[in-house]
Amino acid sequence: MSSCSPIHLTLAFVALAGCDLGILDPIITAGHTSDSSDTGVTVTSTSTTSGDPDPETTGEPPLTTSSTSGDSDSDSSAFIVPPDPLPECNMWTQDCPPAEKCSAGGPPPLSENSIACFPIVPNPAQFGQECEILLEGEFGPDTCDIGLFCHDVDPETGKGTCVELCQGTEWYPMCDAGFTCLLTAVPLCIPECDPLLQNCAGKQSCVYLADTFACWPAPDEPKELFAGCESLNECDPGLVCAGPEVAVECDQNSLGCCTFYCELGGPDFCPGVGQECRPFFAPGDAPPGYENIGICALP
Repeated sequence: MSSCSPIHLTLAFVALAGCDLGILDPIITAGHTSDSSDTGVTVTSTSTTSGDPDPETTGEPPLTTSSTSGDSDSDSSAFIVPPDPLPECNMWTQDCPPAEKCSAGGPPPLSENSIACFPIVPNPAQFGQECEILLEGEFGPDTCDIGLFCHDVDPETGKGTCVELCQGTEWYPMCDAGFTCLLTAVPLCIPECDPLLQNCAGKQSCVYLADTFACWPAPDEPKELFAGCESLNECDPGLVCAGPEVAVECDQNSLGCCTFYCELGGPDFCPGVGQECRPFFAPGDAPPGYENIGICALP
């Protein structure tokens, strides 16, 4: 996967899939902010991995022991903090017993502890078909077949669409052409898209995820141009949540502000006072096909 990073990305995904959903899609990420010497715009890079390090590659976390001691005649005690329990199964190898699949269950937030084996329902839904979460308010179990996950779930009906899990390994994830792997506790293959065209199906926005632009469920009430925001998918389709310094119309005390994507070298339509189309990626970092992506920002 590419190591490119957007120069205008701001604000970590704060349970990006969640917002106000009771039945959530699984993505929990962390980020950090820095200043871009090229643009002066505050940026945030995001991590699309979640959960604790894989003990198979990093070694099992040791027990943490702390002790207290006082005078020689005082008792001393040791407190042993056990490591988080390991997942019951492996999402990549699907190592559950026959007629079961490795998936996510339990209430949000999603973590490695949510991963477990669940029975595969009779006549399970296939890729692209409608699916259902069987326990209200939880990630699963769902009605998709093995290797699939119920995604973009309607919080009122509990119904969504079966999408494929990433193949390969965490280090070499693979999806079909036109899809990218979003590395979370549940690694999903989601459609790539063009942020200028916003060519996602249904109520989804084209936002920057992992190392490319991909489709992700939009909130029920997306934010308008120059409105304050806190996560990348919070704005209207065609807008991106960037640092408030991108426009004088933004509230400079907000964590972020919605501004337009734009085409570098294309028509100048940036609506903010003094805004111009600035590169979304640092020089040389744009993935193939996205070299012309910019956002409206102040010089």
